[in-house]
Amino acid sequence: MEGRTVEPADEDQEVEERGRRDWDSSESSDEDEQPSKRSKGRLDTSKFPWHEKRVNAIATLSPDIKQTFDQLKRFSVDPKGVVRDILSTPGCPPFPPEQWLNIVQWKVVDLAKVLEAAHSTDLEPKQTHVIDDKVELSFRASKSTAGIHSTSDHNIAFTKYINALTFVFPQHWEEYTSWNAHMSGLFHAFETSRHSRVIEYDKAVRTLVSLQYTFLSSFGVGPNSSESGTSGGGKSDRTKPCHKWNRGTCLKSSSKCYFSHCCDRKGCRGAHKKSDCPCLGKTGEGSK
Repeated sequence: MEGRTVEPADEDQEVEERGRRDWDSSESSDEDEQPSKRSKGRLDTSKFPWHEKRVNAIATLSPDIKQTFDQLKRFSVDPKGVVRDILSTPGCPPFPPEQWLNIVQWKVVDLAKVLEAAHSTDLEPKQTHVIDDKVELSFRASKSTAGIHSTSDHNIAFTKYINALTFVFPQHWEEYTSWNAHMSGLFHAFETSRHSRVIEYDKAVRTLVSLQYTFLSSFGVGPNSSESGTSGGGKSDRTKPCHKWNRGTCLKSSSKCYFSHCCDRKGCRGAHKKSDCPCLGKTGEGSK
């Protein structure tokens, strides 16, 4: 048999065909599973013992966070389909497909992989991505070169993360830009030899956020936080009222909260919530 030289175009075509076969195989297996899934019927979540607690907890949340829970509920029906739709939308931020999937499932995003995708030094043609039944993208996946080791690495990756996250959840832009500023402050406050601990802290918080379906504002950063506006997100100011306590969402006791558990109506600092303020029914400033 005569030997032949494989041209780059032939190699790319072979990779694309192999990727298509792999996708077709995975699609067929998914189709085989669909009848069995449908036969089980939909879950009646109202029968779960924690259903009432979930409903009551969501009812106390701010409108933007309620919106996030509604989105996550819709996305959970077909998260991969949501990612396909995102990737087929003109103007979507460049972001690794598998990390898009983490975003729509509220899972922790691997910033190291985000950075690798942005700054790759070596390539290997092994990945394809199907947008719909007629369009398939074939691309070269970057090999792992490094993780997040410095403030520069973290800032580049986290900025890309914010762009992708807020493309799906625009209501969280202020919260995550505030967190990024908080992290920048920590990098500036600690010497370079301790930056690895700051990076691990960020990873631990974001992991906890994904596991508990909570938000960064729970850690003192963002518009829904009673600690919002303090330097570094951790300084106590007992002269200011706790807005979360007034909304009924503060999880800290009055002795441990950074802010005072008192009425946050202008001109009143009574030992009651704003909704119970006796001045609200009076004419003048309290009724405005």
